[in-house]
Parts: sequence; structure tokens; C-alpha cells
Amino acid sequence: MKYNFDHDTSWDYLLKMFNAHLPANEAWNKLIEFHEKKAPKTYWAKLKEIDLAAEQIVIKDWLQELVKRSPLPETVSALWVGMFKHMREEKEVYMIYLTGSDSYTKDDIEWASDPSYLPEDRYAIPATLNEIEGLIQKDKTDYHFLDWILPVAYCAFILDEIIRTSLDKKLFLTHKPELFFATGHDSGDYLDLSVLK
Repeated sequence: MKYNFDHDTSWDYLLKMFNAHLPANEAWNKLIEFHEKKAPKTYWAKLKEIDLAAEQIVIKDWLQELVKRSPLPETVSALWVGMFKHMREEKEVYMIYLTGSDSYTKDDIEWASDPSYLPEDRYAIPATLNEIEGLIQKDKTDYHFLDWILPVAYCAFILDEIIRTSLDKKLFLTHKPELFFATGHDSGDYLDLSVLK
């Protein structure tokens, strides 16, 4: 299928926004505006109204509660926040989850496939991520493209800002001087996030 967007160009722009370490909402709006210039859509304005910062607080609290209830083992050196779609009450929804591994290799996500840390209640359903999916899902031309890049952007912008600015280091760095993070689709692309130290 032919999309209105180019995979590599969009990914490069996402990386540019991610590496600029902008506030999550600013990075998100710039990414939406970049795509808006390529193809007019009825939902761009609504996507720009989405407040990632509000869900940031919820996700930070979720991460911290998980680690309080299930402390990180001494061996864990990296955390993976994965995302996937799951049928729930006859509706497909995005879920995110947290696992940890004893090893980490930058630019090779194989480490995340062998988790040693599997906290109870590690799954969450982010309202905003599912709102994004709901806005784009009727777009027959570009849905699959946007359903690839926007969830990665959502997770990366939110999580990276949390790691850089507000995550409780005492909770996460009890055994290690630093902790690596990555996020992305279980079935595809991902981003290495800032190191917590």
C-alpha cells in the first residue's frame, strides 16, 4: 500500500525531535506538524490538542508503584517498556508493560527478549495512547503508517522526559549506578531512551 509519508524521512524527524530533549508536548506537536505538511487530515488538530504531559504523571506513578511493590533485583541493568495490542471486552486496545533484563546492548533489542524481572500487575492501558489510535483508525490510506510511528513517539517522548526529569532515582538505582531504558513495539521498532544515573 502507498502511504502519504516516507518511512525513513518520518523516522529521521522523530529521532531529531527525540534527541532534542524537548518537553513531551512540544516534541509531539512538532512531529504532528511535520506530518500535517505532507498530507491534510481531519484529525491533525485533535492530535495536537492531546496533552502528553498529563499522562506523563500517570505513567511515572505507575512505574514507581510497580518498582515499590516489586523491587528491582540486583542483577537488572535495563528496563523495557513494551507496547502491544490486546483484545479487551471485544475491543482492541494498546497496552504497555514493564520488564527488566540483566543485560543490555545499545542498538540491539535482543536483551529485552530474555527478561529476569517480571513484576506483578506490569500491564497498563494508557488512555491517551488509545485516544490517538481512535483518532487515526478510520484513515484507510495512512492508518498503518501512523499506527506504527505515533505510538513509538508517544512512549519515547513521555518516558524519556520522565527519566530525565522526574523519576525517583532512589527507587530505581538501589543496586546499580545507572539503569538503561528502551521502549517500542513488541513486534518492531523501538528507541533506546536516556540512561538513568
